[in-house]
Amino acid sequence: MSLLVRFSAGLCRVLSFLGAVAVVLMMLHVTLDVILLNVFRISMNTTPEIVAHYYMVAVAFMPLGWLTLRNQMISVELLDFVLPKWLRNLSDFVIALIGAAVYGLLSYATWLKALRELRSRSFVDLVTVQMPVWQSHFIVPAGFGLAALACALLAIVYLSQTARAELQRLTTGADE
Repeated sequence: MSLLVRFSAGLCRVLSFLGAVAVVLMMLHVTLDVILLNVFRISMNTTPEIVAHYYMVAVAFMPLGWLTLRNQMISVELLDFVLPKWLRNLSDFVIALIGAAVYGLLSYATWLKALRELRSRSFVDLVTVQMPVWQSHFIVPAGFGLAALACALLAIVYLSQTARAELQRLTTGADE
C-alpha cells in the first residue's frame, strides 16, 4: 500500500510540476512577444493560439491529481460538523468513489475526443500557416485520468489509517 501511495503522489507531483512549468513558459513566451512587438516591431502571430491551446490547457488540467490528493479542491461541507467521525469518514469514502467515477468518465470521453482530433489532425488557421493543435487534446484526459486515480487512491486510503498518514506526509512536504 505504501508503494502505491508513494507512486501515485509522485506521479501527481510530477504532472503538477509540469503545469507550473507551463505557467513559466507561458509568461516567458508572452513577455518575448510583447518585447519583440514593441522594440523590433516583430509580431509572433501564434502567441494567442499557443497560449489558448497548449499553455492554458496544461495549467488547468495537469495539477488536478495533485490538488485532489492534497484535498485542495473546492468542497462544500454543510453537515460535516454535526456528523459523527465514522459517518464523516464514510461520506469521504463515498465522495472519493463518486469522484473517481466522474473523473474516469470525463477522462474516457475526452480521450475519445482526443483520438478524433488526432485522426482529423485538427489545426488552427492563422494568417499564413496552419498550426496543429490536436496534440493538446491529450492533456485533458491525462489530467482527468490522474484525478480519477487520485480519487480512487483516496477512497482506498480512507480505509487505512496507516496509508492515510503516509499520504498526509507525502502531500504536505513533511518527507522533504
